[in-house]
Amino acid sequence: MAAGYLKFRFANNGGEGIYFRGQRKLYGSLSPTLFRGIKTQETCDKCISYLSEVMDQYRETCGIFQEFGSWSHEALLQHYGISTTWIDLVDNVWVALWFACHRAVSSGKNDEFLHFEKRVYGNNDVYAYILLIGVDIKKRNSRRPGYYTGDNTELLDLRMAAPSIFLRPHAQHGLLFRCKGCVNGRSTDYSDRIRGILRIRLNDAMEWLGSGKMLSTHSLFPPPYYDEGYKILVSNAAAITSNVGKIQYIGA
Repeated sequence: MAAGYLKFRFANNGGEGIYFRGQRKLYGSLSPTLFRGIKTQETCDKCISYLSEVMDQYRETCGIFQEFGSWSHEALLQHYGISTTWIDLVDNVWVALWFACHRAVSSGKNDEFLHFEKRVYGNNDVYAYILLIGVDIKKRNSRRPGYYTGDNTELLDLRMAAPSIFLRPHAQHGLLFRCKGCVNGRSTDYSDRIRGILRIRLNDAMEWLGSGKMLSTHSLFPPPYYDEGYKILVSNAAAITSNVGKIQYIGA
């Protein structure tokens, strides 16, 4: 009901779409992974330069990138683990709740080995949170499938923007957004796009989710055996950098 209220209100008063982001706790900002911990414009510019180099490597080694628009390449790499200027969202509240109820545990020099564990209700771990993010959806670019833009943000639906051999966006009902800006003038904090926050007691959230297979790590992060696009990215991995990371191995 809360999500529906905001969807209706902002769609009719400004043309915004409301999407979801599940988190196990609230942070002081909403920064894309590429800009987290960044304090100077010089460092920000360097990170963008490193990202550009990594993207060029994938375009050179993965022929599949020649089959869909270059404007969606960065967002696709974000969805599979590379740090970029985009932030992951979903348009399914249950998937958002799953992310809010699980803790990502990583290892490796660049946190490339990732595993998800169910959170345990306790004194210091009581709530699950769902952020409701407002994104401009006034304009849909007919030449860029799945791409929506407005005065303040860009939204990309990878289920339309990338070939369906990339299975993860479909499994997660996944989209991405970022605040607009030029390369050297993009905001590093998108928290002004938060339109509401749902706080749910963790034990209630776990009960609502249940234990169905459709909401499991295996289903939400299909392994390379099923996700052909994931296999291509893993098989043609670019050089690891401490600035933008690499394609993550889920469950490894």
